[in-house]
Amino acid sequence: MNPSRNSLNTYCLLLSLIAAIAVICPNAGYGQHHGHQTPNDNKQAPPPDQINTAGRVSITVDGATRFQTFNGFGATLTAFEKDGEYKRHDQSQPERVTATQADRLGIARMIYEQLGISRTRIVLEGFEPANDNDDPFTLNPAGFDWRLADAEINFVTLARPLGLQTWWASFGGSGPREAWRRKPNSDCTLNPAMIDEEVESLLAAALHYRQRGLELKYMAVRNEPDLCGHDPKIDSADMVTIIKRLGKRLRENGLQTRIVVSDGWLPANALRYMQAALADPEARQYVGALAYHSYDGFDNPSALLDSSARSEPPPAAVEVRSRIRELAAQYSLPVWMTEVCYCGRRDFSDFDLVRARLNHVQDELTITNVAAFDAMNLFFLNRPGVRDELVNIYFRPDGVLDRYEISIYGYLLSHYSRFISPGSVRVKADSSDARVRVTAFERPDGSPVIVVINNNPTPIQANIALAGLRQVPRTLAAVSSQASALWQRTSEVPMVGGITTLLPPLSITTFHRPGLADGLRGPVGQPPQPAHPPTHPKKHDPR
Repeated sequence: MNPSRNSLNTYCLLLSLIAAIAVICPNAGYGQHHGHQTPNDNKQAPPPDQINTAGRVSITVDGATRFQTFNGFGATLTAFEKDGEYKRHDQSQPERVTATQADRLGIARMIYEQLGISRTRIVLEGFEPANDNDDPFTLNPAGFDWRLADAEINFVTLARPLGLQTWWASFGGSGPREAWRRKPNSDCTLNPAMIDEEVESLLAAALHYRQRGLELKYMAVRNEPDLCGHDPKIDSADMVTIIKRLGKRLRENGLQTRIVVSDGWLPANALRYMQAALADPEARQYVGALAYHSYDGFDNPSALLDSSARSEPPPAAVEVRSRIRELAAQYSLPVWMTEVCYCGRRDFSDFDLVRARLNHVQDELTITNVAAFDAMNLFFLNRPGVRDELVNIYFRPDGVLDRYEISIYGYLLSHYSRFISPGSVRVKADSSDARVRVTAFERPDGSPVIVVINNNPTPIQANIALAGLRQVPRTLAAVSSQASALWQRTSEVPMVGGITTLLPPLSITTFHRPGLADGLRGPVGQPPQPAHPPTHPKKHDPR
């Protein structure tokens, strides 16, 4: 049941009379949300179909119990210079698009300054359209075409002073320009006889980035190496060979780039690559992070809202992520979730789509202990029913960028990304209600960030107790979002042993040190609707 605006305002007024109470009074409207208890926190969740009818929840944050150090939130870059990419996802779009330098800077400011995004993945492809020469150990500079890569490098250069800290590359292998390295009659499988040529191509990209002043901190051998019909693009044995040969040549050329294993399509498949690489001592020394994509059910909003929202993610997904977490801990490596999308139109409201995704964020943070969560697109077309982009962009019929705006995904993900800065450490956080999901971090400055998703269709009074933190501000501020009221800021609340606050129904609320939310305001009214709805949105997958 959705309480009326009057009843909510009355409830807020009553609570405001209690000392040390923070009241978050929503405007009318609501969406939905869900949660999951941390499996390595050993806490038993309440029955999944029990709705909180009492209207109260106890939340405890224990800074003495610490988990992963966070690297940041990110997404994949699609350069405007990639001809045909936007038209491929929406036939009404122009084949070629352009944007002024001022607009590119404006988009970058939205992403890195306002939303707090700190990571960017670049998927490189097509830069060696034919074999540069017959010797895989001698580079011929004339054999490489860096025009698209340079456009991507220019955006990274623009973004660095705005907050971009980690840029890294993965590689496509399914385009026509890579056909010469593939098996005969295959659209995507590497020819094992071309392993040294593959290594040379990867090395050339790393050297080019260094030449442009942006040495890659990390690189993956292939985007989704496990996805190619009946056969993988690269099997695990060949992947280990490539890692060893590439790592050796990177070091011989003075590059400290670490290899990401494996940027795979499914976590279970990615785990096999991880196990193979880490079992080989020579390959292991070059590995810098373990990574996977979440297409094992986390691309299904219905499943997310039915399971994760009740703190019951699918057991198979929990099991494989637990194994990845344990493997990473064994070798002291960070884990990244590097891609997920809905990929096509889904029959859900935009708020529900993103609400489902935020519950996925909660799962990855607490099951796998990921150090990074990467959305699909930094910026892309406004696609209702898809919502895989942080900034919406709109083109005129002649291909010139017309305007851009923060998307509903961007606003809601920023409940995490704007506050959980790189270097923050996740700390233990528990909720007495399985439908009220909580994540807590200690920022590098020692102050806490607490993100709470209320998946109940009613307002919930939350009693939040904090202990074991290095620093607790005298006051905390909060930002809360519902379907029709994004990014509603509250006044500062004194800390008197903790906080008592009202969580709006079906909402997400972030508690933080005052000042961190300055500079970002929610849209007026409902999130804007698209000017040109896509005819058949597809996964933006530059394979």
